[in-house]
Amino acid sequence: MRLRQTVTFVAILSTLSATAGAVVVTDPANTLEHSFLNGWRQSILYVLGEEVRQIRQMAQRLSLYTNLVKYAAPDAPLWRISRVVSALPSTDAFMGALDRGDQMGAAYAAAARQTVAVGDAFARFGEDDVEAENALRSALATLDIAASAIIAGADQTGRIRGNRRSEENAIAALEGDVVDPNLEQSATAVLDKVSAAGLIRARQQETRLELLTALTEQLLVDAKRNRDTEAAAMNMQLGRLTRGRAVAASLLAGSADDFRTWRQP
Repeated sequence: MRLRQTVTFVAILSTLSATAGAVVVTDPANTLEHSFLNGWRQSILYVLGEEVRQIRQMAQRLSLYTNLVKYAAPDAPLWRISRVVSALPSTDAFMGALDRGDQMGAAYAAAARQTVAVGDAFARFGEDDVEAENALRSALATLDIAASAIIAGADQTGRIRGNRRSEENAIAALEGDVVDPNLEQSATAVLDKVSAAGLIRARQQETRLELLTALTEQLLVDAKRNRDTEAAAMNMQLGRLTRGRAVAASLLAGSADDFRTWRQP
């Protein structure tokens, strides 16, 4: 009996000792630090989740919301080829140059009226014919400049027309890629389309500059021809002002002598 009581007493003491050893000791500063870190982690997780959502939304193609075919240009106008029905061989050659180019100007030379060779025409002018020689030289220079501008313009127009088919194919291929509704294309594929569009745009700007250059050359030739005409008119006006009285006096003097010496037959 006593042994049982002793064992029970020892068990109660052991339980009380174990309970006393499990007392929790708290640190307020440590608890506040862990609470702050947990809140910070939750904020970072929320921000990262929002970034992922925005990136996914930005990566979605426009074809997810609308049909991209409406941005294509159906029945785009095609390049026309210059042709003349029942044309002469020289005419047909020049029209072919406008479609394919003619760097050496052979087609233009066959269709244009040629000037007579100058030969020794300038050597026959005397000291009193300086103005006439200058006028002839200026007129011949204007013809040569006009011929050069026409040859360059015809060649540029022909090369642009000759490249029309490859440019149309490139634009059609780009149009097909742009309106492609495939949602699996990455942002890199979209950027490649933008780069292709920029390349085609640069080529078209170069073509536009070539045409503007040809038009500028033609305008310069017209401006030179107008200036030569105005210069000739001004020279005649200045000659009349500077030598008009002397010429008129000589003319009147000769007329008076003719009237005085004239006798009826």
